[in-house]
Amino acid sequence: MNLILLLVVVLEVCIAVCAWLSPRWLRGAAAHLLTRADVLDIVRAEEQRRMQFWTSELGLNRHSEEQISQPGTSVRPLVNHPKVA
Repeated sequence: MNLILLLVVVLEVCIAVCAWLSPRWLRGAAAHLLTRADVLDIVRAEEQRRMQFWTSELGLNRHSEEQISQPGTSVRPLVNHPKVA
């Protein structure tokens, strides 16, 4: 049997036993996971707000990222380096 799969099964059993024996542990684990999810939502919202700020500050088109990500479009270099012979 795969060792990683065995490790996952053992950890799941340990979590189930802890949750069954201690409802307080289960509430603590749930609170931790929910808090982490809230923090991730806040971070994503802040990242989006910063992206909008810098997009407007630099005067970029909102759809320029979509145009770059489409296949077949060429990307313009920001700096033209002279070719060395």
